[in-house]
Amino acid sequence: MIYAIAALLIGCVIWFLLQMHTRTIVWQRLVGDDVPDNEPVTTQSGETEITRGWLAQWLYRAGYRRPSAPVFFIAATFAAVMLAVAFVVVVRQQGLIDLAINTLYGIPGGVGNVMVPFALAMPWFLVVVIAMIPTLVVRSARRRRVEAIQQDLPLLLDLLTTLAQAGIGFDSALERILAVQPPGRPLVQDFRLFQRDTMAGRSRIESLRRLMQRVSVPMFSAFISALIQAEQSGAGMAATLRIQAAEIRSRRRERATAAAMAVPTKLVAPMVIGFLPGIFIVLLGPMINEAFGMMGQMMRGVSGQ
Repeated sequence: MIYAIAALLIGCVIWFLLQMHTRTIVWQRLVGDDVPDNEPVTTQSGETEITRGWLAQWLYRAGYRRPSAPVFFIAATFAAVMLAVAFVVVVRQQGLIDLAINTLYGIPGGVGNVMVPFALAMPWFLVVVIAMIPTLVVRSARRRRVEAIQQDLPLLLDLLTTLAQAGIGFDSALERILAVQPPGRPLVQDFRLFQRDTMAGRSRIESLRRLMQRVSVPMFSAFISALIQAEQSGAGMAATLRIQAAEIRSRRRERATAAAMAVPTKLVAPMVIGFLPGIFIVLLGPMINEAFGMMGQMMRGVSGQ
């Protein structure tokens, strides 16, 4: 009966995913082939993918920008939960939990009684861990995306500053820089969307605000805020870019210094786990062996054997 219910649930998940895949294909045919998969499509009410809800916004900033991304995430989480529950049911039917509990109860002195609650809670802990796999995948993608943006931003800002000081406009300089950058980098993709916004008729300030909302990285947000303030006050773009480039280089230097200072602290745990046991075995092993040998001789002498 349990296997039938699990098979029915898995079949429902597969049918749901197939339906969402069909809807995605129909949506792409309706909006046309000119709209890339990672670009937010504006609806009739002016709402975009990054403002439809916290889940869609979270997935969007992690790089999952298709309209069906929230549905696929929910379906993947549901499938992971069902897989975890099926695993717990199989473990209980096989009697592995009862075997572990009986083994713990059999330890002399009642020492194993302390571990019985942990043995009972372990299957449900595995359920939570397996159910969190889609969330952990999205968090890892978001972390990699933020690291890539923080890595590319200083170089891009230095190039923008150099071209702006040479008398080239911001849009022309940005186009020249993006033309020689790898197209798969997150910062390049978001700036391409910024260019599409400006070409669609939006003002530069509105396009910059949308860009800041799409990326949502503190360092990048500070840079875009400075550009918006310079655009609103009429300040020189070259001077603003030069100041921002100096600040970002200073922040990057501070992060590198903090990471270098944290290395000795991070090395404590590997040294304790990897080196100290070997050192103790080499130094104390012979002495412990001799001590046990002397104790054995003393016990044999006392017992008269």
